[in-house]
Amino acid sequence: MQDYLLNIWSLLGQCWVTGEEVLAACWFHNGLQVLFDPDKRDMISYTDKFTRNSRLHPSLVQFGSSHLDGWLVITATGLVCVGVIMNDGEIITATQSLAPGHLRLCHADIAHTGSGEILVATSDGLLTSAIQCYIVSLKLQQKSVIISCKVSASLYLKTQMEYGSNDCQNMKVTSVSFLNNDCSDLLLICCGNSRFSNLEVWHLLEQMMPLHKIFSMNTAQDTMNKTPKWMHKATLPHNSPLVSKAGPKLPMSRNLGETTGFIPYFAIAYKDGTVQLIHRYTFQIISTSNVDTLCQTGSTNKGSGDKKMQLSHVTSLIQTGSGCGIVLIHNGYLNVVRTYSSSRDSAMHLPSSSIVLLLEYTMVTGRDFWDVLLAVRQGMIMSVSQSLTDNFQKQTHNIQEYIFMRLLSLKVALFGSYTAGIQKAGDCHARLVLHAISTAIRGVLRPKAAAAQDKSPAERVSIMCSKHIDGDLNSIISSLDIDEFHVDPRTKDKSSTTLEGSLLSMQPLTQWVADFSLQLLSSVRLYQSYSTFAGSSLLSDHTVLGLLRELIIIIRIWGMISPACIPVFTTTSYVDQLDCLSQLYKLLTRAWALCKEGRGLEYDDTLFDECCVLPSKVLIPSLNQSFCMDRNGFSIFTQQFPLSFTFGEEPDYLYQGRQSLYRFMPESPLARSQQHDIVRQIHLGVRPSETTRQCSRCGCQSLLRNIAKSDTMKAWEQRWAKHCLCGGHWKQSK
Repeated sequence: MQDYLLNIWSLLGQCWVTGEEVLAACWFHNGLQVLFDPDKRDMISYTDKFTRNSRLHPSLVQFGSSHLDGWLVITATGLVCVGVIMNDGEIITATQSLAPGHLRLCHADIAHTGSGEILVATSDGLLTSAIQCYIVSLKLQQKSVIISCKVSASLYLKTQMEYGSNDCQNMKVTSVSFLNNDCSDLLLICCGNSRFSNLEVWHLLEQMMPLHKIFSMNTAQDTMNKTPKWMHKATLPHNSPLVSKAGPKLPMSRNLGETTGFIPYFAIAYKDGTVQLIHRYTFQIISTSNVDTLCQTGSTNKGSGDKKMQLSHVTSLIQTGSGCGIVLIHNGYLNVVRTYSSSRDSAMHLPSSSIVLLLEYTMVTGRDFWDVLLAVRQGMIMSVSQSLTDNFQKQTHNIQEYIFMRLLSLKVALFGSYTAGIQKAGDCHARLVLHAISTAIRGVLRPKAAAAQDKSPAERVSIMCSKHIDGDLNSIISSLDIDEFHVDPRTKDKSSTTLEGSLLSMQPLTQWVADFSLQLLSSVRLYQSYSTFAGSSLLSDHTVLGLLRELIIIIRIWGMISPACIPVFTTTSYVDQLDCLSQLYKLLTRAWALCKEGRGLEYDDTLFDECCVLPSKVLIPSLNQSFCMDRNGFSIFTQQFPLSFTFGEEPDYLYQGRQSLYRFMPESPLARSQQHDIVRQIHLGVRPSETTRQCSRCGCQSLLRNIAKSDTMKAWEQRWAKHCLCGGHWKQSK
């Protein structure tokens, strides 16, 4: 992907294999894998729930045992072609034959072993021939790649033994594939003809073979030798040819219990339109469906004059990341099917404990969680969100800091999928942006000395805020050392221009903090008419109010160092001398104290009156820059299934979050149509003049070109180069 954009791809390199037909290809494994074990759902710590697979090694390593990226290709003549992407962007290629003799292959598949080697399964298409397996190992030697190939354990199909010679001549092997690229010990082989098919499941075991003492170097009498051997596990017959298979992508522990409530499976599709779900470990058929029943929207959208041939079967299918859905192509339509039913009587019912475990797994590993929402029912969203919060509070401080933004992104998705949760989704998104900006502002402050016992200036501000509840901003600043709040202490005596430039570049971030504080305090008056509104949950959260107090103090001190970084306020003519930062700090302190006592803000008449007159003194900025819910893609989960979409056309209900927010605080149409940069916190106008990128998850916009000049903002922009603040991938806007 060019510039980490989903819809912009560029050619990185190429490797020519002239006259060869490619049968299988795979990327190198990086050796990193976190196991998903439903048996550990009752454990408290995330480090105990989700453990790393220590037996897995990278496919190719360089100096320092760090992995290298690249690909491996198998051709019809048994040629192995390898391309390695070096750290400097150079691509090194190498080729090697699987076997010394000539091969003519029809099917092949590739899987990674735990030792870092690559297992290749091949077939020439004949039922009477063996399924040959090879082990490929890679080694980097200076600027070249050494490929080593050796024969591994092979097998003959059980179908060959069950049918006569005449029947075997009419049958052939139609596909050879591993369960997935990380599961090299489970092989799925399909054979048959135009009338039926057999899917054989084979498991690779290490058989202990006694070795005669004359061949052993050990003097012990019970010397055993481990030999790989394929063992037949099951045969799944069907009176129609098999057309596609979809293996699981979720790396699971092998010792999965039967009482966990989580059912792992792999899916197979036949030419007669049958789609079956097979248990991953018992190989029993869990459910059987017809593709016409699953894809009801495909036939209803066809025009009466369409003369194209209609196919009654699935042409391709694949599982989603968590297995909660299947993506399939049928009659030229891309369909997403939910596999776990919402009915408790269904065999594929997923309990809430398993859903919480899946969502926690996505938080820890950084995977996308969109497909897990397919299994979430409307009635369990609030309980799932509460369980995630309770489990998060039990983690250590370091783990909480690491996954806090992922938890907020997940809550945005959960509440966005809830019919009555649009306001909570907007509040979580605003808190996510607040946490990201506060981390950047507090992170640039460093203590004068590097001693371990010294506290950072941000920590000193937190301690002072917890002690002072009088709401006087000047008094608390007088007790702090202003010299500690220089962005870069090394430049405060050498180059004041560099220091002021660093603070000036952060002015959009400080402006967002001030505007967000204004929006929260001005919305207190809505308590008279509404119980919930945009920002209502944040006004009752003392941690959010306390964080805003700390940021106001830091911003005020930075304004004393460099007045150019002070937020800009638009006041009325009769209050030109209003100190907005001091007023904001006083109101935030009073609201913070009430929340600490457990009292509601609407019951304090003095605070309520001052917040009500605040819009008459200061211009309140647009809600769009703080509560970014213009395009809530998770609203599709609030609709009645099945749904039908057209590429390039967005349904109207994606904008219901925007209409819900503006119902409480109406704004001008010009303010609603303004584009706002979620990363740099600047206004882009109605029609930005430069190329912009859009988040595929929350719909927020951002400039594609880097415009930062200071090192501080360059690091800030680089942090969000790969993904949005919510964790969604970027795509180039049209």
